[in-house]
Amino acid sequence: MSISIILPVYNAEQYLDEAIQSILVQSHKQFELICVDDGSTDGSLKIIQKYARADARVVIISRENKGLIYSLNEAINMCKYRYIARMDADDICEPERLELQIKAMKSKKLAVIGSSYSYIDTTGVKTGSRLLPTGHRIISWLMDFGSPFCHPSVMFDKELIGTELRYDPNYKHCEDYELWFRCRRIGLKLGNLNKLAFNYRVLETSVSRLNNQEQRLTSINLVAKYCDFVENKDEAEYILYGRKHTKNLKMINKFLLRSLRQFNLAKAFFVFLYLIK
Repeated sequence: MSISIILPVYNAEQYLDEAIQSILVQSHKQFELICVDDGSTDGSLKIIQKYARADARVVIISRENKGLIYSLNEAINMCKYRYIARMDADDICEPERLELQIKAMKSKKLAVIGSSYSYIDTTGVKTGSRLLPTGHRIISWLMDFGSPFCHPSVMFDKELIGTELRYDPNYKHCEDYELWFRCRRIGLKLGNLNKLAFNYRVLETSVSRLNNQEQRLTSINLVAKYCDFVENKDEAEYILYGRKHTKNLKMINKFLLRSLRQFNLAKAFFVFLYLIK
């Protein structure tokens, strides 16, 4: 029941205290917290060291800057335990997050579990929430239309995922989305908590906002590669972005016919309804 938590840190001193504290007060106490200081130039390392001196569960990696994907893979290789949880340096966990996730993983035999979450602003005030799908089938089907997980809220079972548990540096800013597609491809079972067990901080300086165009292009390439009823990047762009602005009935009918040939009726009907809603 022990958990390895990986927390990449880069110049995160403003919110890092809150993030680490939200882990250390978890109702589930059996864990290690691996903090990867990725060449921070602010006071982040001093904050991590403060907690490491006070709590033996805090483990520190500190070196020159090598980027998020390198940091995540490095931490995964260091993890001692079967269950691995993600965390970001500006987010906050609810106290029961780990307990709820590991119980659900074990009872449902899930390889990956995320969580529904609240949005918080720079001061920690909740500004909204998002309830994510909880069942494997719906999560798997929705993946073709965008990521079905809040990345920093996820927990993995590394014994079930095996050698696939790594982030591909070829998909920068969409490394998590690519991992979900690979998990689906090899038939792993996926889930989300319906409880709001995580607080996601919305910042203008977030990686996704600063790299929006690159993230958009990479996600289009991923859907073109992994979605069975899409044949090219133009169709993938419509699936991810175009459908939100216009209803291309010719393209929708094309997707429906392909889905009927490739999948069961239920999935084909789901694809059609999602595209016309």
